[in-house]
Amino acid sequence: MSTEITTLQKQTYQDGLEMLAQQMPCKLHNAVRLEKDTGKRVSFPQVGVVGAKEKSTRHGDTQYVTTPHRRRWVSMKDFELADLLDVQDLLRIVTNPGSDYSKAFVAALNRARDRSIIEAALGTAYTGEDGTTGVALPAAQKIAVGGTGFTLDKVRAAMQKLKTGNAVDGNEEMFVAWTAAQEAEFINTTEVKSIDYNNQRVLVSGGLDGRFFGFTYIRLEDWTDENDTLVRIVPKTGTTRACVAWVKSGLLHNVPQAPATKIDQLPGKSYAWQFYASSTYGSTRMQESKVVQIDVLES
Repeated sequence: MSTEITTLQKQTYQDGLEMLAQQMPCKLHNAVRLEKDTGKRVSFPQVGVVGAKEKSTRHGDTQYVTTPHRRRWVSMKDFELADLLDVQDLLRIVTNPGSDYSKAFVAALNRARDRSIIEAALGTAYTGEDGTTGVALPAAQKIAVGGTGFTLDKVRAAMQKLKTGNAVDGNEEMFVAWTAAQEAEFINTTEVKSIDYNNQRVLVSGGLDGRFFGFTYIRLEDWTDENDTLVRIVPKTGTTRACVAWVKSGLLHNVPQAPATKIDQLPGKSYAWQFYASSTYGSTRMQESKVVQIDVLES
């Protein structure tokens, strides 16, 4: 028996590349107000609330009001990422990974867009003539964790806060951002899974499909980047996850440049091929009454 037959054994490599599991699209793209204005900082004008005056006398003087005006400001941020492949690398691999690099880069930019929107929902918005006045999401728009996870009572409370602030008019979409942990907990409640309480088929795919209690639910998962750093789109501190409920017009996402990719050969890098992607965008909360933070327990 030959003991050197192993030298003739071959190694086989599969053509093509498999994209590892990751969120590819910007999931919040259609759940917010979208704009495409250019500029380092962009302001969006608003008109405030006025009250009608009763006319109590004939031929009396016209009663004027001072109509309040506001502005919400968005500071634009640039995002980019790139990688290089030497010319010699392409001679030693079966499949050119360029197109898959571009897909992965755009996916990264899309996840960053979602994170920008959630950060704006829960963070400080800026108003005033020059955009230097910060406005925090008030405590009245937050639902405390209370030692419980994502419950129907908290959904009811979020809806009540939105209605109390005149944010619900019946014609506008409303959304909730959460993770799989909240979804799994919520769909196990009697009111969600029982046809006696719910006449919509919301559990067809094993998750919450369609609308429930007026909201459409968007799942945004944590992920780990190339440096093994955990990135959270929906914030979590300790065992508290900060989910978000909002009315579509309550959040604004300004995208003058959608994610774009370029592939170039660089003479200054020994003619290596550069795979590049970039985007510019910014987000803001337009009205506090249209956003609710739902804190939930998550181990």
